[in-house]
Amino acid sequence: MKHSLTSEDEKSLNEIGISLITAKEQMAIIAKGATHTHLDRPATIGDGIVTFNEKEINKYNSFFESNKQRYTIARFIPASGMASRMFKFLHYFFKNYTPEKDTLRSYLNRKKTYKLAVFLGGIEKLPFYAQVREAVNTLQNGELHTDYRYRFIERVIDEYSTLPKALIPFHNYENKLRTAAEEQLFLSKEFIVNHDQMNIHFTIPPKSKMIFNNTLLSATSFLQTNFSITTNLEFSHQKETTNTVALSNDNSPLRDANGQLVLRAGGHGSLIGNLNSMKEKIIFLSNIDNISVRKYHLHTAKYKKLLGGVLIYVLEQIYQYCRALELGEALDVIELKAFATQQLNIQIPDDLSKDALMLFMKQKLSRPLRVCGMVKNEGEPGGGPFWVQKTGEQSLQIVEEAQVDIKNKHQKSIFKKGTHFNPVDIVCATHNFKGEKYDLTKFVNKDSFFITEKSFEGSQIKALEHPGLWNGAMADWNTVFVEVPVRTFNPVKTVIDLLRPMHQNI
Repeated sequence: MKHSLTSEDEKSLNEIGISLITAKEQMAIIAKGATHTHLDRPATIGDGIVTFNEKEINKYNSFFESNKQRYTIARFIPASGMASRMFKFLHYFFKNYTPEKDTLRSYLNRKKTYKLAVFLGGIEKLPFYAQVREAVNTLQNGELHTDYRYRFIERVIDEYSTLPKALIPFHNYENKLRTAAEEQLFLSKEFIVNHDQMNIHFTIPPKSKMIFNNTLLSATSFLQTNFSITTNLEFSHQKETTNTVALSNDNSPLRDANGQLVLRAGGHGSLIGNLNSMKEKIIFLSNIDNISVRKYHLHTAKYKKLLGGVLIYVLEQIYQYCRALELGEALDVIELKAFATQQLNIQIPDDLSKDALMLFMKQKLSRPLRVCGMVKNEGEPGGGPFWVQKTGEQSLQIVEEAQVDIKNKHQKSIFKKGTHFNPVDIVCATHNFKGEKYDLTKFVNKDSFFITEKSFEGSQIKALEHPGLWNGAMADWNTVFVEVPVRTFNPVKTVIDLLRPMHQNI
């Protein structure tokens, strides 16, 4: 039947490691529609977000430096995304512009393409300008095209748009180009080095390990030679078993021209399994494209260490309470409740007996901990910190707009009143007080999946994505939100972002 999965589908699913039951469950979820997150209110300064003065920031920096040697530390950097979106507007231009029939000036006047105009206006400030310009000149036997900028765009598309974003040159140091992945290594040396070593885990596209290793070899060698730092690199990729089914608009399984079932990548929430495989006790999580030039690294590291210091400080208190609860030691109930509510934002029921309270606290404290940097909202798209209601309980969550019922005026109003934005600047503690690692997959809110509209062979389809890595995948973690400066947030979503001051070595 059109809307059913066949025995052939079951066979192909089993080869990947996906059960027929799982696929049918995914189809039912898509057909039913997304379950919206119920917002109670935005998290704000003093109500879910803490802020620190300069003296306190320095104190936590020192605390982190003094205590990090007692923990294994790593960075987890999702880097499997391709760079094609960075150059999307250039692809559009190249597809629609005919140099024999038009000039760039007339095209810009007619199309009024802001991004293209900014790109061309700042072309000489691009990190790879000299290299691409030289290649364009060489291709034309040393003679410039009447409008070399067209050939320049052609070369940029050919050279870079099919690479992972991590391998795009982001910065230029006297004609020495540094990719996003390389720059992340140089930032890392400012805060996670332990015993002259640092551990970095990149999630990368399948079959790209060799090109990543080759690209990073120069940086790791430089760090070893000049700073005596050994860089331990780990790579993983999103597992095929996390792929999901998609449906056509009539809710039938998506199939290709040959009638074969089409599966899609399950979104960054699929990476909770990759994070779960890491053995280190403290893990810094950030996006590959949020990186500035080196003169700002110490400033960025200062706030990384603030988050790390807050995490270790809170974590050690959690461990003390968990140890006492495990041994049945007497605890000051008022003090324990104050810690849970004020430090961890845990809502405690009013009607619990002392025994029930101790059991409740043991359950709540025996969870992974995350400390998340939040920047003031300046109109950037994406999620932010909110108080969320679920089954009568409030908790702090990072919520994307796609999770909110925007058709509900009240929910839309709450979301629009958000004061802060999630820059994906998170530090995680993944082990309990005994040194045992939590199974992170047990703390996922499986109801908080995403259903997105995508295009497949010219037709609109409905795709399912797993609960986001820092959204539903961490929904049942203990959470602390800390305000950090907006200057620590320097993402590169399109190539023209590389023209911003934080990416210019001047």
